[in-house]
Amino acid sequence: MRSRRKRNYKFTEKTQSKRGMIALGLSGISLVVLVAVITNSFRQQGNGSMYLGSAGVASMLLGIVALVIAVKSLKEENSFKLFPYLATLGSFLTTGAWVTLYVVGFVR
Repeated sequence: MRSRRKRNYKFTEKTQSKRGMIALGLSGISLVVLVAVITNSFRQQGNGSMYLGSAGVASMLLGIVALVIAVKSLKEENSFKLFPYLATLGSFLTTGAWVTLYVVGFVR
């Protein structure tokens, strides 16, 4: 005889956090631009153009905006926390990488 599985359903009013998804997307864009800027800088042997630097600054600011949105999305009630936690982690790491890159650039 086949054993029957008892299905446990959870009925909840929770939804996915839209702010968390937006912040995760923004931090992903910032990460892609970070990799592109570093790659182009290595190809040009450190003699990047003004446009390359401005793209880096804009992407760092985008990472900071993503971090702020991600932290705000953690405080939302009745929403799942997967995207806000991923967005907070991703934007924190991306912003940290940008800040580290600029601090090393100013020190040298």
